Amino acid sequence: MSVDSTSPALPTKPATMTANKIAWPVSALLTFLALAGCSSPSSLADKAVEASQFGPQIVGTMGADAGTVVTADPASLPVLRSEGCDQPLAKTRPNQLLGTYTPYTMKVTGATLDPTFSVAPHERGYFVWVPKAYDPSKSYRTTFLFMGCGNRTAADSATYKLMGKDPESIYVAVDMPPAGFPPAGKDCYDNTVGKQSVEWEAMGLIATQVQKDFCIDENRLFVSGYSSGAWVSNMFGCYFAGKDPKRQFGPDISVRGQASVTGGPVLPDVPCGGKVAALWIHDSDDHENIIGGNSMTSLPRVLEVNGCTGGVSGPQEPWGTSVAELMTECKRYTSCPAQYPVIFCTTSGKGHSAQDVLALPSFIEFQNLMNPK
Repeated sequence: MSVDSTSPALPTKPATMTANKIAWPVSALLTFLALAGCSSPSSLADKAVEASQFGPQIVGTMGADAGTVVTADPASLPVLRSEGCDQPLAKTRPNQLLGTYTPYTMKVTGATLDPTFSVAPHERGYFVWVPKAYDPSKSYRTTFLFMGCGNRTAADSATYKLMGKDPESIYVAVDMPPAGFPPAGKDCYDNTVGKQSVEWEAMGLIATQVQKDFCIDENRLFVSGYSSGAWVSNMFGCYFAGKDPKRQFGPDISVRGQASVTGGPVLPDVPCGGKVAALWIHDSDDHENIIGGNSMTSLPRVLEVNGCTGGVSGPQEPWGTSVAELMTECKRYTSCPAQYPVIFCTTSGKGHSAQDVLALPSFIEFQNLMNPK
């Protein structure tokens, strides 16, 4: 596998597929798939808040929960240092820049979770951001970021700028499959075809390599995204939840939490792992990815696997202190394990926008719930 930023250019010719894409297996979810959003954060709605997105940054602080206090220790998952700890960047990633994204590529074979389906081998681009004072002896929480549809190779500029809120983390922004590869006819992640997606192998390979080359807290690996990237966040919060030596892709990685704006459900044919923390922000007026894709499918699944009592009607409390609007829009399920918090934020009038004003502070506050002490 390659992490050389000088690897050959990404292919532009269509790949030859060995099987046709399968149809969505559950008729009740056809509407969600038909409305699968592939908007880019560079839409008109997002440009309206661009000044606040990329303007003056405010370093976030850990917010206290409102209402009922969860007594379990949120730091009960110990720090788990990755293979890259105590390895100088001069040895593992000599081209890595500090405090800015550095581009890399990963060779992907084209394998999927469906043994009868694959695509041609290709290279997937991704970018790694490490703190300006990166210390290889310190294990950092790490967030993988996934963008909305648009420019397939713009992950370093089109994803949420979370480093403005928490510069002491590692961030990995992942490009979409190169031109000519699935999904056909859309510049998006391959996020609506379940086991036949090319995303499983790409994430498994990239995350494993990042753990080998950087000092990461493997118990605090997060995935976040908007629109198409939000679908991917749901996918990876399912398949990569908990380490599994028998898992086909990424058996050595574990997604601790997923956080996203809009998005849709994971197909039922995808095997899911264990518990995962989750935060969704979804607008009731989103007509590209309707809110039911998360509130009626993604949310119930996570509540069930986490062992939260009462399901979607279970006990809840207002959540969020970093922005006043969060307390109005967001509810935390109080019967869930504190190690795996579940939060759902329902907004209105925002449509399919990236909602940076809420997303940037809430994603960091959500991750802070799981900070080691």
